[in-house]
Amino acid sequence: MNKKSNINQDEYYTISQKEFWLKWFSKFMFTLISVKLWGLVACTWVSTYLLMNQQVIQVGDRAFEMGINGAQWVTFNTTIWGLIFGMKEIFRVMERKDRNDEKIIKEDNKTKQEIAKITASAVMGPGKQSGSGSVYTSKGKEIVGDEPS
Repeated sequence: MNKKSNINQDEYYTISQKEFWLKWFSKFMFTLISVKLWGLVACTWVSTYLLMNQQVIQVGDRAFEMGINGAQWVTFNTTIWGLIFGMKEIFRVMERKDRNDEKIIKEDNKTKQEIAKITASAVMGPGKQSGSGSVYTSKGKEIVGDEPS
């Protein structure tokens, strides 16, 4: 069986078990080295810095705003966080769909093999196929003994 991961998704531990804390620590460390985490931290830090250090600079008769206001901060951060966590959920759903599709394809291939066996035995006729197996008619009925086909 070819698995994409060696992690069993059906494992559940209580908070008092050692395995829970080992898995929690592992997940925590992978999260700390995640690019997504550092991207979120950087975006939030920069936007907060621009919010806190907002300045208006007058150049002649024109005013330039150096920074962002509260509405811009909320819009930017909710958009970035929503995109990242939304994409995470989309990938999670697609992974589950891919696993289900893989199961369906395996079952479909198994069904096709069974149909091929039935067709081959019907075409070759009783007693002519290689190996010891059942003989079937073109309608899928098994021929037992020396019944007429």
